[in-house]
Amino acid sequence: MASYIVVIVVCLALVGLGLLVFVRSSPLWTFSQVQRLDAVARATMPIITRAGPENPLPPEQLYDLLDQIAAEQEVRILMVDSSGTTVFDSEGEWVGLAIQTLSPSGRARRAQGSFTDPDGKLWLLARENLPPGAGWQYQLVFAVPIVRRQLLLWFSQNLLPPIAQAGLVALVLSALLAWLVTRSVARPLEQVAEAAGAIAQGDLDQRAPVSGPQEAQEMAHSFNRMVEQVTSAQQAQRDFVANVSHELKTPLTSIQGFSQAILDGTAADPDSVDRSARIIHGEAGRMHRMVEELLGLARFDAGQVELAQDKVDLGVLLANCVERMEPQAKTAGNELLLSSQDGLVVTGDADWLTQVFINLIDNGIRHASDARVDVAAGKIDSWIEVTVTDTGEGIPPEDLDRIFERFYQADRSRRHKGGVGLGLSIAREVVQRHGGEISAESTMGLGTRFTVRLPARQAEQEKPKDWRKGHYAGETEKD
Repeated sequence: MASYIVVIVVCLALVGLGLLVFVRSSPLWTFSQVQRLDAVARATMPIITRAGPENPLPPEQLYDLLDQIAAEQEVRILMVDSSGTTVFDSEGEWVGLAIQTLSPSGRARRAQGSFTDPDGKLWLLARENLPPGAGWQYQLVFAVPIVRRQLLLWFSQNLLPPIAQAGLVALVLSALLAWLVTRSVARPLEQVAEAAGAIAQGDLDQRAPVSGPQEAQEMAHSFNRMVEQVTSAQQAQRDFVANVSHELKTPLTSIQGFSQAILDGTAADPDSVDRSARIIHGEAGRMHRMVEELLGLARFDAGQVELAQDKVDLGVLLANCVERMEPQAKTAGNELLLSSQDGLVVTGDADWLTQVFINLIDNGIRHASDARVDVAAGKIDSWIEVTVTDTGEGIPPEDLDRIFERFYQADRSRRHKGGVGLGLSIAREVVQRHGGEISAESTMGLGTRFTVRLPARQAEQEKPKDWRKGHYAGETEKD
């Protein structure tokens, strides 16, 4: 508020100074001085002509009278002849000086003009023609100097009072407007600060009201989005801790129970020991996989994963994935099929992409016993689309939108199949980091289809041929 008032006062002062400067060369200042000279001339002429044309005043009396009038009216009075030569000067300096700018002008009785004296000083002049038949052959010239003191005096008497009054009114109205503006900005900021303080105290339900100017509203929207993200992050952390604890509890309980059975002799025969050892080994492997997947997700969250930008042939990559998963498919009684076009090339990290498709194929095999898993790949416009389809039991519609969440499992009974609910989360992270997208669709009793869309690699420009080597520039003989 104080800054607004300072700006207003400075602007009003600049307006006053600017007006003073401009008025100095303005016709308004000249017009006011001319009016003054005209008023003096109109008041003087009846005095010096009161005796009438037949009885003109003697020169000595006339000069004394003009000196008296000049002193009283604070003007300079000259008497010039028909040639413009000064014959009388109330200040006695210009006698004999020619003032050509005010030579007679025909029928005009009164004329105005300016004159620069020998000292370079500028004067404003008004000439009064004597009435015809007065008997005088002279003209009266009334002069005032154009000096800063008089300008300031005129400015202070004529313009300063209304300017000061208008400035006072403007100051009050501007201060009121400034208060309204600052209030409209400051109040939303105070509300955001209050909301931030409440959130710092743990009240995550607090939100900043959206009000005020556009900028304040945008800030409130951004603040509320930030609070929602913080709330979601904290909820995700709580869910993460709860899920990890829950997932670790079961294998740890199994490991502890079967290892205790071996130690206390409950599992005494070789078959019981072998069974306990296999269960402990399996649960430890499950915990190991979960820890590895958690570390991978943590690296993605921390931005520590740097994906390679290599040229990857998806047809070859998918063939290798199918070949690696073929034994597992045969064990589960599934038929694993691959259908792929040629020339499906993307830019990315082959290792991470392999992990994505291995995970999708593994899900299809584990959840579609004695069925078929189809892997297909093709190019659609500038995208390469890979689908992994199984003919298993399918995913319930209410769970389909959440299968990419961490630790989420549509069917909790699937835990015995080795899943911990992190594979699809990792797959989504990898696909999104490659500029693609992953989605799922499913029909209960018919199966599930996962679709991965990746941007196709742009065709490289042909390299310039180097005739000296007989091959393309930049390539070696081995290339």
